[in-house]
Amino acid sequence: MVDLKLLKKLSESCGVSGFEGEVREVIKKEISKYADSVTEDNLGNLIVLKKGSGKNKKKIVLVAHMDEIGLIVKRIDKGFVEFSKMGGIDDRILLAQRVLIKGKSDIEGIIGSKPIHLQKEEERKKLMKYDELYIEAGFTEKDKSKVEIGTPVSFKSEFKELRNNLFVGKSLDNRLGVYCLIDLIKNMKTSKDDIYFVFSTQEEVGLKGARTAVYAIDPDLAVVIDTAIAGDVPAVTEKDTEIKLGKGVSITLVEAGGRGMILPEKLKDFVIDLAKKNKIKYQMELVEGGMSDTAVVQIIKKGILSLSINIPLRNMHTPNEIFNVKDLEETIKFAGLIVKNWKY
Repeated sequence: MVDLKLLKKLSESCGVSGFEGEVREVIKKEISKYADSVTEDNLGNLIVLKKGSGKNKKKIVLVAHMDEIGLIVKRIDKGFVEFSKMGGIDDRILLAQRVLIKGKSDIEGIIGSKPIHLQKEEERKKLMKYDELYIEAGFTEKDKSKVEIGTPVSFKSEFKELRNNLFVGKSLDNRLGVYCLIDLIKNMKTSKDDIYFVFSTQEEVGLKGARTAVYAIDPDLAVVIDTAIAGDVPAVTEKDTEIKLGKGVSITLVEAGGRGMILPEKLKDFVIDLAKKNKIKYQMELVEGGMSDTAVVQIIKKGILSLSINIPLRNMHTPNEIFNVKDLEETIKFAGLIVKNWKY
């Protein structure tokens, strides 16, 4: 059973890229008593180790990024907060969103713009860009000192159930992967190998954290758990992507036309055979745009055998991402089987 209270806490925590402290503390409290060691490196990655019992141990690492897309305070002008974007955000989703300015205390605000009533006809026809928007938090000029330049801003969005196994919330890319790692840490039985769990930082702004954390570990196998863009919505055709909610875990074959990760043939054969033998519901994915942590992990040092498994997600990179809890359960099960059955 999925712990929905924990998933809600993870989703609603702030972890804008480079400012992952709040969500990192949630993770620490959940996993500390189940781990042999918990460390934090210079980039803020949280690295958890469960020692194996075998004589000739190998090292397996599971990776999930804990950062989220968000905003950052650029300047304050006459009580209004101007901002820059952190990560890939479509400007069209910003207007009228509720946000939390994460200073010394949380300050709630709303993203505003020039009202439609005052826009000229040509203004109404064009996309309103993020630098034409502002955050209204009820400030006066005297309140300017309450918010510093460089303060992260997180979307304010409630995690909740919809219906038919669907749930909605913010930062599910990639708090779903984070949840998978926490579940595995708590419930995975002793392995013959050393199992590392990396909750990585700054994935949304350049795949940074996983690069340094996995370099330091130098594992024999890396399994990255992230989210996949679901295409089962009216605005998307199957020609764009055939990934669907409720159809199981997504296995990535190629990212960004090969500029990102390419799944090695021997790993592809292994995971597909494993899925079939264990009746895991799975889908195959070619990612046209974007890359995951796998793209940098697989080219570290001598090259790391790496694969990416993902939970399908609708409305990705918005404050209201949607997933099917059955896909999450299938991904956790599959990740555990990969660790248990991989032979080197």
